[in-house]
Amino acid sequence: MQSNNKGRGALSAVTAAAAVLSLGACDQIQAWWKGDQAAPQAQQAPATGSIDVAKAKPAEAPKPLEPEKPAVDDNKMLAGKVKSALRSDPALKLLAIDAGAAEGVVTLYGTADNRKNRDKAAKVAAGVEGVKSVKNELVIVAGS
Repeated sequence: MQSNNKGRGALSAVTAAAAVLSLGACDQIQAWWKGDQAAPQAQQAPATGSIDVAKAKPAEAPKPLEPEKPAVDDNKMLAGKVKSALRSDPALKLLAIDAGAAEGVVTLYGTADNRKNRDKAAKVAAGVEGVKSVKNELVIVAGS
């Protein structure tokens, strides 16, 4: 069998040329690192021997996927405390009483079965911390 050696010489020449060019490029890169005047210069480190390190900016917090919850409304909290106090009284928990609040003024809405429970609801509401005054709008309905 005879081998085909025609293309081997050309291939060897191309390989040798590529190796020479690569080594030439290495010398140029080394010159850049050494700071030769002939090579293009980037910023050089200060002559004091210290190296400045660029500091990354702190990453911004990712935006939440859900909208932020609004701050707790003091009026709603006060109305909730009054409703809880009314429900904890055995005589008042069976009545349909609702409460609203605006800057410490609590208004009672709904029905009471007699005048005694109507007045008692106002006293219980007035005893809740944060209540400045009570507007009693409860309607007396027999059998409620």
